[in-house]
Amino acid sequence: MPQNILRGMKKILPFLLIVFHFNLTAQWENAYAFFGVGQAYYQGDLNATSFPTGEILNMSYKWGAGYNLHTRFGLTIHYTRSSLNGSDLFSSDNDRKARGLSFNSPVREFGLNFKIRNLTGVEGRTISYLFSGLNFFSFNPTVTRSQDSDINYAVENDFPKSGLNIPFGLGFGYWFTGNIGLVGELSLHSTFTDFIDGISKNGNPNFNDAFIDGHAMLIFRFSEWEGTGKKSQRRSKGWSPGKVRSIKCPGL
Repeated sequence: MPQNILRGMKKILPFLLIVFHFNLTAQWENAYAFFGVGQAYYQGDLNATSFPTGEILNMSYKWGAGYNLHTRFGLTIHYTRSSLNGSDLFSSDNDRKARGLSFNSPVREFGLNFKIRNLTGVEGRTISYLFSGLNFFSFNPTVTRSQDSDINYAVENDFPKSGLNIPFGLGFGYWFTGNIGLVGELSLHSTFTDFIDGISKNGNPNFNDAFIDGHAMLIFRFSEWEGTGKKSQRRSKGWSPGKVRSIKCPGL
């Protein structure tokens, strides 16, 4: 009896390995990694303009991984490292300049985001998506005051230096091969704190701070390598029936 079971297992094992291989391959085809470089800037009491100027743009680095659940939906997990700054001295408003406050702060962010993919409804070489989710981020502002400041500045130190933010973003890009693509991404991060800049009572405590970042990101998909010479493989984003030539079989 044990020998019969052993012989049966030997017959079943190759089949199970094949099924496992195809299942694992299909899962890897939906997974990808990314790394991006860009810039970030802050919106709050110490920045009076909606659009960034050179003084408040800071380098930002973003990397992570994603998984496509469906042709229209996906998930990503990421880590971002950047910094933010602002100053009344950059403003053209005389009252702000008279206040004379400035800050800078490192920012570290970790998040899980949900993507709506293929906005055109057609899956191909073009990449397009919207995303949102929930991010945890930390900050640690250093506030300085101009010698010409005319306010009675009260130092504010007793506040949390981490919290949650909700991103609202979009991305557009292109797959150069079945595995490698480039995407540009822009997102607004709405926070639940008024202390990214280290001030609240010394500014306007009725509105929370926010920040915006943008990245140019290189994407690598974990499917079987498909160079530019193998576009006829269906796993390639560039696959289409028109690109597959007919195969002439020898006569039987």
